[in-house]
Amino acid sequence: MPAKRFFVAAIAVAVVALSGAPGCGDDTDTSVEEPTIRPNLPAVPNVPPSPYPITYPDGTYTVYGLRKRLEHTMDTDVRVTATIVDVYVPPECPEGRTCPPAKMPHLWLGDSADEQDANRRLTLVGYAANQKEIDDAREDAAHGRTPEPPEGEGLPPIPIDLDRGRRGIFEGRFARISGAGFLESEGLLDYRNHRLEGTPEAEPTKNR
Repeated sequence: MPAKRFFVAAIAVAVVALSGAPGCGDDTDTSVEEPTIRPNLPAVPNVPPSPYPITYPDGTYTVYGLRKRLEHTMDTDVRVTATIVDVYVPPECPEGRTCPPAKMPHLWLGDSADEQDANRRLTLVGYAANQKEIDDAREDAAHGRTPEPPEGEGLPPIPIDLDRGRRGIFEGRFARISGAGFLESEGLLDYRNHRLEGTPEAEPTKNR
């Protein structure tokens, strides 16, 4: 009889032990704690404001302002106050060699004389068909001769004072493609007229 009681007690102890074992009951917590994810995003860049206004008190645009108001200025006649940052110079062709034709004369305007960022420059085109026209006009001026007007009714005279570092007001058509085929996705200025600082005001001319 004692042996039978011992056997029953042993079975009871085993049942209790199994009911408390991990994974053997319905109350076992099987949830897994999700790790905390913190996105490692870059800091928002602090873009400084432009040091140039949209327009000057006289109503002329800055190069910055001309592009800032693209929806209003594109394909319109505009006046821009800027500095000639650089001027295209045709490469020399050695005597006896055949070289590709030079590009049409053009230059770059900027809000400052030392602007190096090509995206902040404005290309000015359409003031001469080729470098020879400019060279001939300068030679005529040096000898006191009246330069011959460009071919085409109402065209402005060939300018001879568009030198690097000069600042003034430049008038023209702001467009992505010029009448001569120059193309700039951010817009260029197709020349109509100009007046440099320290020079008499130029007479208005008809469009090229």
